[in-house]
Amino acid sequence: MKNSKTKGWKKLFTLDGEPRYIAKGFALGSFIGMMPIPGFQMLVSLGIASIIKVNKKAAVIGVFNTNIATGAFVFAFNYWLGKTILGISPNFVFPDKIGLSFISTILAAGSDVFVSMVVGGLVTGFLSWIIAYYLVLFLFTRQRFIKNS
Repeated sequence: MKNSKTKGWKKLFTLDGEPRYIAKGFALGSFIGMMPIPGFQMLVSLGIASIIKVNKKAAVIGVFNTNIATGAFVFAFNYWLGKTILGISPNFVFPDKIGLSFISTILAAGSDVFVSMVVGGLVTGFLSWIIAYYLVLFLFTRQRFIKNS
């Protein structure tokens, strides 16, 4: 898993373009990565990146903040956060693994579960967006500065 994340970071820093343009794309992908739509995150990120004109490749790389290894933890946390914010207590046991049937499992659990995950995902997604944007902007600008020195 560490190897694929390292490859993602390396790919990010080989992208051409203005650092802000790339950082905005990565931040968008980081936000979408927190939404409870595994399997569709890349498509959604790519579509939105095209519409709002940010770096599409960076947006796709950014969604990998949730993956097979981190998805169960992230989505379980988003569910807990969302139901806490909404003040609801749906009777739902979160699955241990995120697979192809994840979305159907969540939808079958009822709207309270899905809405809780979306609300939690919006909060963590917004935080992820801000952190990702400034971190990538800083690192990308620093890397280019060192390269040009």
